[in-house]
Amino acid sequence: MTEIVIAFIRNRGEVLLTRRGGDVDIAPGHWDGISARIDEGTSAVDAARRLVLSATGLSSVTLAYAGESFTAREAGRERTIHPVLFDSPGRDIGAVEGVETVEWVSPTAMLERETVAGLWEAYEQVAPSPTTIGADTIHGAATLSIRALEVVRDRAAVASDWRELVETALELQDARPSMAVLENRLNRVMTTAEQSTSAVHDRAIEEIGAALDADATAAETAANRIEGPIATLSWSGTVEDALTELGAPVTVAESRPNREGIEIAESLARKGLDVTVTTDAALPAVLSDREFEAVLVGADTILPNGDIVNKVGTRALALAAERADLPVYVVAARDKVATDDTFHPEQGPETAVYDGGEAITVRNPVFDLTPGDLVTGVLTEDGLLDQRGISVVAAQHRSNADWVDDL
Repeated sequence: MTEIVIAFIRNRGEVLLTRRGGDVDIAPGHWDGISARIDEGTSAVDAARRLVLSATGLSSVTLAYAGESFTAREAGRERTIHPVLFDSPGRDIGAVEGVETVEWVSPTAMLERETVAGLWEAYEQVAPSPTTIGADTIHGAATLSIRALEVVRDRAAVASDWRELVETALELQDARPSMAVLENRLNRVMTTAEQSTSAVHDRAIEEIGAALDADATAAETAANRIEGPIATLSWSGTVEDALTELGAPVTVAESRPNREGIEIAESLARKGLDVTVTTDAALPAVLSDREFEAVLVGADTILPNGDIVNKVGTRALALAAERADLPVYVVAARDKVATDDTFHPEQGPETAVYDGGEAITVRNPVFDLTPGDLVTGVLTEDGLLDQRGISVVAAQHRSNADWVDDL
């Protein structure tokens, strides 16, 4: 049986599809991802990464998900397909050998095109789901909100009626109740789209683009407002974009137990920034020992009272900044403002802190709550948001949640 790896490359919620030339032996003129044969027993992820690099020239892709292999039949032959999904920061690719054309499209476009056998099934194996979103402890709330919108878009393309999408939206909100941005963006889709699967599908695509633009503009606001050197912690795509544009020296706390801070530190270093990594416990002391101009953090949620829900360690960093007389800025899109002041704590796995045999109680909080009076300002796509502005935005988000009450 032929072993095939199909690599999907994702950027801004869309994937790269290739159209085979008319002179190929199997499925001429059909749409595909980036695919090739691999030897039995070869790592699908390694083969996919090499394939993407050789076919497109993209070297900075990151693995998003590797799906389960499955069997598909085409032209009388059985193929074992190994699907892999990568995220790419850009779309600057070289000419792809052996294909007629390439196109960045919503993955749901596969359902409307003549594709190689098993292409949609391969995508479904690596597509985001409520389960993967609920289990993701690495990515920030903004990124996971985009993934949630992708889930709604994908399911709207195959759902039989609007009620199925209601169940999906509620399941996604329950998966990460601590992340207001996920709830707000889903609410906007469900309340502004007509109650049809096609309307929700199209509205979700629009919201993905708008959300990505809002996050990028918030990052620009922060880069234009602050000066470096900067101290930060954890992983936030919006913070990373702001620091990249600012280009100033940055010190990052590693953010245990998952050490997301290492990922952003490595990414910034690859972009040429002067990066220092330290431990979470040492960062408050580092603030008093070194010259800094500001602390910049992301937010998983901004409560209407101005308090900030973010990766654990943010509160200690903000208290240390107050003692060092440093401003603390939060960079986030307005969609991260919650509809109420409820703090939804999450606990990480106990074994990430202690996996020994003694009778020890473990607390591994994922988020902490930073009082709003420790925060100098919230930098958004519309500029600096003060306490009154936060209250106004919260009221707007509450109005978008009315569709749930009407069920």
